[in-house]
This record gives sequence, structure tokens and C-alpha cells, in this order.
Amino acid sequence: MTLAQIVEAIHDHEKELTLFNCDPDDPVADELAAYFRTQNVRLRTETTSSGRPTGVAVLSDRDRVRSIVSVSTLKELLDGVPPGADAVGIADGEYEPILEHLKETTFTSYDTEQMLYASREIEDRARRVRGGTIHAGFQRLSLLAEQRSIYADLAARGVEVHAYGVPDTPPPDIDGAVHAIENDEIAETWFVVFDGGGEDIQKSALLAEECAEGSFYGFWTYDATIVDSILEHLEATYLSADRTQTQSGT
Repeated sequence: MTLAQIVEAIHDHEKELTLFNCDPDDPVADELAAYFRTQNVRLRTETTSSGRPTGVAVLSDRDRVRSIVSVSTLKELLDGVPPGADAVGIADGEYEPILEHLKETTFTSYDTEQMLYASREIEDRARRVRGGTIHAGFQRLSLLAEQRSIYADLAARGVEVHAYGVPDTPPPDIDGAVHAIENDEIAETWFVVFDGGGEDIQKSALLAEECAEGSFYGFWTYDATIVDSILEHLEATYLSADRTQTQSGT
């Protein structure tokens, strides 16, 4: 699949969070809708004739139920969220059993500043692991040049670096492979993908398409299967082609 197809496939895999038999005067449904507004989740409330179960939230998708938790637990989660924050990037390890199925399909509109913030989180993870491979596509090599010091530092710490961009300037000098590529996929997507350095739990990726000037739409994931699908595409489309050209001397 192309990068755009990966974005579309995950977007289509919508989840549903159903709140059963909550107090109609309780604002929790509105608060949860605001909390998950950037995620690929549809929220609804349900009242059964028996009134049971009471105050239970069920997360499901087209295949099966993913998680069942009490609404009171979700309220505790909301209590720890700063005003205006969403589920991405919040220190919510305590609630990971609830959020793990939601955070893998986070969709939102980002501006350039938010994209850089999300990129830093993944780069910091690679820095802590001190190994593995990171792939970074910033659309144009001139944008990558602005991040040169970050990727030079990653390379110095033992992380293999692959950087991608349309060659609008000469490739920046970093200790890694810079892939100067003239195609729409590289020009229109921003991605940072870390292979985990041999540990699935460390795998992470940001992948977004530019939907308007300076505005991006995509996801941030810690799901190893999704990360692997992005890595497989980059390997097959760009790295293998580079090796073939090198071997042929072209």
C-alpha cells in the first residue's frame, strides 16, 4: 500500500464508544466527545429497557468488542487532562488498557508546529533506545535541513537515519542516507517512523498528508503492525530502488 492508502485504510477502521445507561444530566458524554474529537471514534449513548448495565462504556469496531470499562474510570481520565488537550501525547500510562485501542488510530488536523511536536516525541524515543532505524520525510529537503542537528545527533547515538524529501536544495550533510525523491507521495506526506530497535513496544510512527497549505491530516501510532506496514512500503519503494541503482552503477 502507498502511504496515502495506509492513511485511508486506518481512517476507514472506525471505532465506536458506547456509554450505557448514564445519567442524562451527566456531562460525561459531551466531555468524552471533546476529549476524543481528534480520533477516529464515534461516541453514542444507549439506554436499555432494564437499565442495565449502569455506567458502562464499551469500545468496539466492526470485528469485535475491544474494551469494556466503567464510565467512572473514564471520568478519572478526563480529570487529568489539561484544558484544550486531547489524547495524543498526554502522560496516560495508567489508563493504557483503555486507550491502547484508541491511540493507535488517532486522526487529527495538524499545523506545522504540531507536526514538529509529534515528530520530536518519536525522535526522542529513538534517542533513548540508541539503536534501530528512523525514517523521516519532511516533504522538501530544505525543511529537512532545518532539522539537521536533530538527525545528526540521532546518528551519533547509533540510530540509522533515512531522510526523504523533494530536492529543492542540495541534500543536507548528515551521517545517514538522504533520499532525494521527485514524486507526489514524498511532496505531500510528512512522516517519522521508528522501527523500535528490535523491540515492538518501542515502534512508533507519525504519518500525515498535507490537505491544505501548512495543514496536515493523519495519525500517530504505537501499533507495531501499522508501523511495519509503513516500513515495508518505504523499503520496497525507495530503499530497494536505491540499492538497485547503486549496484548497477547508475
